[in-house]
Amino acid sequence: MPEYKLPKLPKSSKKLITALAEASPLTQKELITKVSMPAKTVRYALKRLAEEGIISEIPNLEDMRSVFYTLNPMMEPRLMEAHIEEAKRTLEKETN
Repeated sequence: MPEYKLPKLPKSSKKLITALAEASPLTQKELITKVSMPAKTVRYALKRLAEEGIISEIPNLEDMRSVFYTLNPMMEPRLMEAHIEEAKRTLEKETN
């Protein structure tokens, strides 16, 4: 697999990448619960991921006040896999 130059992301963003890789789409409220982080931290992490094009927003047709977040389906699959693997490695180091 080719090496990709991945952007420097905070651990909070990497937690969201792994959460979305496991179960997607999720609302912001669901993400906050899943990763056990403060709402402000999750909002910042989502902002960073959106800036890098790693996540996509999907309108929540049942509740137009919220959106669903998912990993960007338009991103090149090997690049997305590199993001997921990097996030998992970083979080594993943290738990060891």
